[in-house]
Amino acid sequence: MKKTTFAITSLTLVLTAQLSAFDMGSVLKSAAPIVAGSVAQTPAVQNNSLVSSLGSSLGITPTQAIGGTAVLLNSAKSKMESSAYAELTKQTPGLSDILSSGATSSLLGNTSVTDQFKVLGMDPALIKQFSPLILEYAKGYVSPGVASALLGALSF
Repeated sequence: MKKTTFAITSLTLVLTAQLSAFDMGSVLKSAAPIVAGSVAQTPAVQNNSLVSSLGSSLGITPTQAIGGTAVLLNSAKSKMESSAYAELTKQTPGLSDILSSGATSSLLGNTSVTDQFKVLGMDPALIKQFSPLILEYAKGYVSPGVASALLGALSF
């Protein structure tokens, strides 16, 4: 009887330890290759100067640059007037291509911006480095009002 009790107790401890080791971050990281593979790598998107600038400035891949930009723009969309967002995506070269590239796959779902960066294999600290680069790029193409709205929407 003591052996059976010991075996059950040992098994319970092992299972508890394994269950407590479950980590959503690990699950998200394991999905990163799937998400990365879902991003369309069209020449128009890959050759975009914003994607190149993000890649060289932050040391990230084109897929991460595209995905991170799409994540931040989708977040900004909910914080901006629809007319300002439409002007932003229409007048800023390449943004509509980035948004339609598949980078906003359903695999990213409705998780937070931080979690979406993790899924893309990036440290969430990069969010604060992405935002000014996206803003600087857009400023060359949109009105000061839209740039100001974007600044507010990209404040994290």
